[in-house]
Amino acid sequence: MEDGAANELTLADGRVARLSPRDGGWTLVIDGVAQSHVGPPGQAPVLAYARWMSAAIGGGAPVRAAHLGGGLLTVPRVVADRRPGSRQVVWEIEPALVALASGRFPAPEGVEVREADARAALETADPGSADLVTIDVFAGGRIPPAFSSVEAARAARRALAPGGRLVVNSVAGAPLEFTRRQLAGLRETFPHVALIVQGSSLGGLRFGNACLVASDAELDAERIRAELRGDPSKGALVTDLDGIVDDAAPLTDAEARWSPEPDLPDASRAIAALDEMSEALRRLLPGR
Repeated sequence: MEDGAANELTLADGRVARLSPRDGGWTLVIDGVAQSHVGPPGQAPVLAYARWMSAAIGGGAPVRAAHLGGGLLTVPRVVADRRPGSRQVVWEIEPALVALASGRFPAPEGVEVREADARAALETADPGSADLVTIDVFAGGRIPPAFSSVEAARAARRALAPGGRLVVNSVAGAPLEFTRRQLAGLRETFPHVALIVQGSSLGGLRFGNACLVASDAELDAERIRAELRGDPSKGALVTDLDGIVDDAAPLTDAEARWSPEPDLPDASRAIAALDEMSEALRRLLPGR
């Protein structure tokens, strides 16, 4: 076990992120929320949103992937495991997280991590240069406007080759307006759009993640449902979005609309207590 100071990162905006041991790996916690996780190669993702994104991406042949947002490279590691030989680029604006990818938690083979404004990088990507685009960008537990607008969806479609897929880590919960409007922007841009979500979040009973999937090709819905079946998170694929989106208008860059404040318990104290307990056990049981 490393000391507490070694497991803290000061971000560019002054916030402190924490690395906490979990399930044989490490979890990145920012603002009391578990943002990403790195574990042993081949291990199924620990965090539910990452398992949903994994199901949406699927396995098989190598792909050219572009990832907006890096964290601990949770999703790029999934792609490297499930689609060996893939060529991936990650655009991450936070220097401290970029440093982790070249130091403590090295990026998998075939993954290039660049310190960059991810939306600007997407806008300048060569048309048709990616088979997969993922968006997983949060700041203070919220999604910045540049990553949920209809203009962002259009930029992703330009970057995707025919048959390519966009997979987005988003949010759902009361009020559902933000999710409805983000879906509206995707449906305006792509002919095939689906949503992976928990029923309780869709019904407004709790705030949680949602995985949005979009493509110009028909989605392999049954394969995705088969991967989700039995998942403890109880996330489900929803392909009939008419009743959800209804008459919602797409989000736009001009609105500069952030996602809602997350109504989640702050886990930072509990995580700190677990870290202290782990350190105490290490001292009592050296070599374990």
